[in-house]
Order: sequence, then structure tokens, then C-alpha cells
Amino acid sequence: MNIKIKKQYRTQFPINNIEQLIQKLLVKVPKEHLVGLDAITLVDQLTYNKNQKAGGLYWPRKGHEPARIELAIDTIYSGVPRFVFFLPFVPKFMLAAVLYHEIGHHCQYFTHGVTKKTEQNFAAKYKKRMLKKTFFWWGLIMLPFAPLIYLLKGVTQKRSGKDS
Repeated sequence: MNIKIKKQYRTQFPINNIEQLIQKLLVKVPKEHLVGLDAITLVDQLTYNKNQKAGGLYWPRKGHEPARIELAIDTIYSGVPRFVFFLPFVPKFMLAAVLYHEIGHHCQYFTHGVTKKTEQNFAAKYKKRMLKKTFFWWGLIMLPFAPLIYLLKGVTQKRSGKDS
């Protein structure tokens, strides 16, 4: 399975090679879940205006155009302090969460019983399952820090709510 990774973003991040990081994350995905997926395009902002705050977008196969995923790198890492990029786990986890969610949307087309109403729930469950598989050891290591992470998440959400 050779999925093309196309770099079309201009924003600079302290992560050396996002394309290589995506390749490592794709190794964890069962090959049959990637059948028919042609490319993952990395962009600054999503091309479809309705989903500008989303970090990713799945484009199903349409006619002769194969299925593809867009990842909005600028959106995924929006508001993240620069020092966080030097913690190897955090940027990788943030990218994986969006990537696996979009792969979940790709899988729903091959899964019986997924309706329009349940597609977001299906993709969220798929993401959760893949994150547990990919980051099992980090979960054990980070468990003692969970209260601090939830506290920081709450503070960040309150601040972003005030700015809106």
C-alpha cells in the first residue's frame, strides 16, 4: 500500500518531517483499512470552506478521482505553544488524532451499517481505537499527569472562548 503524501503547506513548525511522521502513523493502520486511499495532502487550511476549523477532511472516491484525505497542519497545531513541539509525544499525538479520525471516515465506506447519522461517531471510535493501539505505552507513562493535562486543557478552552 503506497499512499502519496503531498506537502502543500507553507507554515513552518519545529517538527522536522511531518511527512515521515505520517508514514510512521500509517504503519499502525491495518492495510485493508487503507485500500482505495490514494493520497494524504498536507495543507495550511482546508480547501472546503464549511470545515475551516476542522483539522482534516476526507474526500471519498468520486468517479475516476480516488479517495483522499486533507490535513490542515496550521489548524491542527493552532494555538500550541512552541515548546510543546519539543516534547516528542504531543505533536505526534495531535496529528495522529486527526489522521486516524479521517481514516475512520474512509473505513466507514467498507463497513456495513454506518449511516449518515452515525458516521462521526464511527470515525471517533475508530480514532480512539487506533490511538490506544499506537500510543499504548505513552498512555501508561502520562497517566499520573492526567489531572494536570485536564486542568491545562480547561484553562486553554476558557481563554480561547474569551477571544471569540
